[in-house]
Amino acid sequence: MLETRAALEGDRTLAYATLAPSVVFLVLLAGVPTITVFVTAMQDIGMGDMSGPYVGFENFVWALTSESFYTALWNTFIWVFGSVSIEMVLGLGLALLLNKTFAVRGIARAVILAPYLVPTVVAVLTWRYMFHDIVGIINAGLIATGLIDKPLLWLNSESLAMTSVILVGVWKFFPFAVIALLGILQAIPQEQYEAAKIDGASSMQQFWRITLPYVMPVFLLTALLRTIWTFHKFEIIYLMTGGGPLDATTTLPILVYLKAFTDFEFGRAAAVAILTFGILGILLGLYFMLIKRAEARQ
Repeated sequence: MLETRAALEGDRTLAYATLAPSVVFLVLLAGVPTITVFVTAMQDIGMGDMSGPYVGFENFVWALTSESFYTALWNTFIWVFGSVSIEMVLGLGLALLLNKTFAVRGIARAVILAPYLVPTVVAVLTWRYMFHDIVGIINAGLIATGLIDKPLLWLNSESLAMTSVILVGVWKFFPFAVIALLGILQAIPQEQYEAAKIDGASSMQQFWRITLPYVMPVFLLTALLRTIWTFHKFEIIYLMTGGGPLDATTTLPILVYLKAFTDFEFGRAAAVAILTFGILGILLGLYFMLIKRAEARQ
């Protein structure tokens, strides 16, 4: 008994010693920048300054009373909800299709997964050209089919700019949802479908009673990951519109960048970044609640 306990203690000590370097590295990698951001948010720091006057929570008060912050917050919710919801619905539909057996399934999978492999900069520059009001193929196609009679200003219109960047984001990242959901679909026991068919269940009933309960935990987890990544996504919007026109696509990450490197107000930029982190933490908590409920029902 004592020898067993001593062996367990030895294994535990070895495990802690093995993990210690990684823990120290992660603390330095994530902890030091986080503390630096908090310290910066408490100061009035401009371009080239290592430190500045201590202003307490003044930068947070500015953010919470600023119209630009709430505009960016609203734009962020539209960007995240629009992108993630379309990605997940489209991803589930295509995953169900690719899970079936047909002649060119391998080619279809390769074509659908191709956008995820294209570098973001290349994808954005291509889409910017396609959205061009004069030489863009999108306006040319819409005019040729008679859907519009004059070119639309996709990236220069307050009403269309957000729609444009959402379409680009969905095109670029929906394959991630397809990959995740296709994996869980292929893991569902086929015996359940065969038993359901014998009992006379329709395709829709099989989807609601068998497919959806199996898929839901992975669906929510994938939506969680896409929400995190989309919430702080910067390059697509910045390269497409720069946050314009007239703040129509200015999200919280874009606002942080503009306050820091356009207005040179690093304290306010840090305050917005911390508030963004807090909002994302609340969203993550809600997602985890939904995931636990989905797992409990399975």
